[in-house]
Amino acid sequence: MSSADIDTERMKELERLIDKRAMWSVIETCSSLLDWLPAARVPTNDTPANRARAFHNLLREIIDDAQAAYEEAPEDSAARNTLAIGALLGLVTWGPKQPKAQSTRPADSKEVRQGLAGSWLEPPVQANTIRRREHKARLLTEFWFKLYDYIESTPQVPGEPVRSDSGGREQNQSDPTAFEPDGVPAFSTATARPTLRRPTPLARLAGHQKAVVAGAVAVVLGVAALLTWRLLPTTDEPDDPVSIDDVARAEGAGSFVLPLRLDLAPAQLEEINHDKYWQGGAGHVESFTSWFTKQKGVWAENSLVNVTLSGAADKTVRITRIDVDKRNCRAPAGGGTLFYAPVGGSGEDENITFLFDLDLPQPVARDEDGEDYFSRRAITLKPGEAETLSLFVSTRRQDCEYVFRLRVVVPGSKQAVTRTIPEQGSPAFRLTALAKHSDSRPYSAYRALYVGGAASPAQGAFVQADPLAYNDDPATLSQAP
Repeated sequence: MSSADIDTERMKELERLIDKRAMWSVIETCSSLLDWLPAARVPTNDTPANRARAFHNLLREIIDDAQAAYEEAPEDSAARNTLAIGALLGLVTWGPKQPKAQSTRPADSKEVRQGLAGSWLEPPVQANTIRRREHKARLLTEFWFKLYDYIESTPQVPGEPVRSDSGGREQNQSDPTAFEPDGVPAFSTATARPTLRRPTPLARLAGHQKAVVAGAVAVVLGVAALLTWRLLPTTDEPDDPVSIDDVARAEGAGSFVLPLRLDLAPAQLEEINHDKYWQGGAGHVESFTSWFTKQKGVWAENSLVNVTLSGAADKTVRITRIDVDKRNCRAPAGGGTLFYAPVGGSGEDENITFLFDLDLPQPVARDEDGEDYFSRRAITLKPGEAETLSLFVSTRRQDCEYVFRLRVVVPGSKQAVTRTIPEQGSPAFRLTALAKHSDSRPYSAYRALYVGGAASPAQGAFVQADPLAYNDDPATLSQAP
């Protein structure tokens, strides 16, 4: 087999480790990677199982170095990218804001690992972004060169000693507090092993230089094979015939319920309305909704989510149904603070718009005439074709968590694929109705009230109101005492 073919096989095996987790049993099936193991790391009792453990330890060393670099310089993008790959491999089970000591067992769900990997990137991205071929290929390519540097910098002298367990399999060095990918604690480090030279910062820099001038060193590194691998179909298909490229709550308007009473000084309310959150002008540092998220606010009455999808299969796929899976529904709670901002009339929307009523037993996508959208049609996505959907959800009676479910049909497949938004492992959306006591005092269930949006006399900005007096009549919109 030529060096290019070998490198192609190694890249395919690395992707296999990402898809299935870097468990010993999976590494043991990656013969090209095991053959790549430096002689200094080959166990004395050379078996595929023991080589798998030795290769696993090599991966952990790369992760440990990246973690140390990240702790020294959190802005180090190379370290963050390596830790993102570590999350995909199931070797990194802690987030960027967690100490490594709080690591948990690796997740079996690939979507959960993708979500964790996305949190390591700067800026963070969602799990569906990590899954896209170009993003995964970029991270894997960078990790490939880092792995190459580690292997090439290891002295080529045999003899890495490992201990045998009771089953005759040798045990290798590992972090005694870490979890093995197979879900059991890692072996202890009682046996000493030769000191192996890890790549110096100069060697790491050389790795990045290889990535830049890959064409010039293709014969040495087999990068031609790497480029061939990047054009191969990904193993996401047919499981992921649709790529969820972006999920965003609509900004600029909406009502929110906060769990606690919030009495804002005029200057604070002005800041929310203008300086940072409402107008998005000078000093704007956050989105309109981010302030409410920090206050543990829940969207009220209506919510609009824009979802961008693209075809990720090699065939034209059809979305034949979108519905809502309701969870943990309850009566809306009063108390706390209501930021009431009813939405006025909207202009033309180029997106496909769907309406969902959470008060129905089984909310399905309906068009603007109230008809079941998918009863007579479907959405088609050609390979790479993108479409943005506007998902408008409303409730007048409940406080519910919910996710969207998409039914995707791929030609030639035996069964349809169901995708969820948000994806598994991510928090569900939540929407609450307003807690109303009476028609004459509809907002008296709340301890504080701010009125904005279409009901505001100040061009949409929030103004303070008395929840015991305001009844949607502008004449009752007096300042709270």
